[in-house]
Amino acid sequence: MNAFRDENANQDAQAAADAAELARFGYAQQLRRTMGAFSSFAIAFSLISIITGIFANFTFGFRQVGPAVIWSWSVVALGQLLVALVLADLSTRIPLSGYGYQWSTRLVNPHFGYFVGWLLLMQFLTGFPGVCHALATALCSWAIADESAALWVPWVAVAVVSVIALVHLFGIKLVAIVNDLGVIAELIAGLVLTAGLLGLYLWRGGPDLSFLLDRTSPISGAPAGVSAFALSLLMGAWCLTGFEAAADLAEETHRPRHVIPRVILTAEISSAVCGFFLLAGLILGIEDAAATSQQENMVTAILGQRLGNTWMPLVMLVVLVSILACGVASMAATTRLVFSLARDNMLPFSGVLKSVHQRLGTPAGAIVLVWAVSNAVILGFGRLEIITSISAAAGFLGYAGIVWASFRARGHAEGFSLGKLQTPLRLAALIWTLTVVAALTIPDSGAGSESIAHLPAKSTLAACAMGGVIYAAIVRRRIARGEAGPPPHPSS
Repeated sequence: MNAFRDENANQDAQAAADAAELARFGYAQQLRRTMGAFSSFAIAFSLISIITGIFANFTFGFRQVGPAVIWSWSVVALGQLLVALVLADLSTRIPLSGYGYQWSTRLVNPHFGYFVGWLLLMQFLTGFPGVCHALATALCSWAIADESAALWVPWVAVAVVSVIALVHLFGIKLVAIVNDLGVIAELIAGLVLTAGLLGLYLWRGGPDLSFLLDRTSPISGAPAGVSAFALSLLMGAWCLTGFEAAADLAEETHRPRHVIPRVILTAEISSAVCGFFLLAGLILGIEDAAATSQQENMVTAILGQRLGNTWMPLVMLVVLVSILACGVASMAATTRLVFSLARDNMLPFSGVLKSVHQRLGTPAGAIVLVWAVSNAVILGFGRLEIITSISAAAGFLGYAGIVWASFRARGHAEGFSLGKLQTPLRLAALIWTLTVVAALTIPDSGAGSESIAHLPAKSTLAACAMGGVIYAAIVRRRIARGEAGPPPHPSS
């Protein structure tokens, strides 16, 4: 009994310390702080979701450079590690929901912070309905055998958005439970799937490992050049993002200064390593690269060839669970970013969007907004790629803005710190993020509709223009009058 009382006392003391830390930045504890280290990791890992990302994008990457796509994945992993190191350092200095918006605002100014926050918001507001639509597409194609499956997809996607929104309305504790279970299932399934594919390769005697060095495009039959390799980077760039979601839920995490930097790095590194071996298993499982690359989804084709039809329903179930967990984590990150911006009066209708349910501690106004916008996007756009093509480009532009702001962070952070390497690491991360932005926007990758050239660049420019209009009409004046932006803060 005494031990139980001591444990409760320790938890109360930690909660008080966390609330006091938040008060130093000028905010009261409004969101419910219930997340531990594993739940924080689960949010970041499931938003990256290597099974979802590889399932969706492997075909595109392989068609560019063949088996060498595993090395373009490795390049992206190293580049994203640079970004993760910078973000981990900032999460220690400023452990607040709204992550990049808060960091950029406090290190530079609210004007710059608004645009970084807007880019990050566009990343999630366009990515979340895309995730839900992908889940609905997989569900309908699995459950409905005839041509009517496509007609059901938008309505099933709306149902998915609504279920995820309801989970969030009932509190972060329920979100964490659902997401934890999804991540545990994804981790186990990913390990089993990778071990099975590599085991089959060893059992068959398989092709020589030099096959992994082959950069022959299965489409052209010629060795891939620099431009094709640059396009192949997009597979990893579309997938190895989202580790920063842990920082966006800082105000709902116990001991965020200590937990979140480790979570960011662990989620990025573990996802990169697991993805590498899963890719190796898939590539080594290919018998005829040219024929397999003609399939609509190469992952499904490879698994069908190697595992047979008996195991495919179980594999698809894992994919569905992974996509669902990714959607849950995506809404968590999106709503907390909306809440943080609205709390500082940086969005239209901020008074409504910053509302928090008193008993459950959930950002109810932000959840309703994300639910409404996502459903409008799904039902209002017959070609969803016009919207979802914004997500990656806006996200990497947001990364670039965060890294640029990080140059203003002086000294060494408490806990995790980049130390004497902070300047070269930040410079390398900035070069990397701008390189990916160029790869996403300059070449016409063909990832979107064939009738719209350079779709990511055009869609992202339109999203930025929308943010610029809101800034010029509303936000700039609020900041000038002292009505918007964060309260006074300690030096970082």
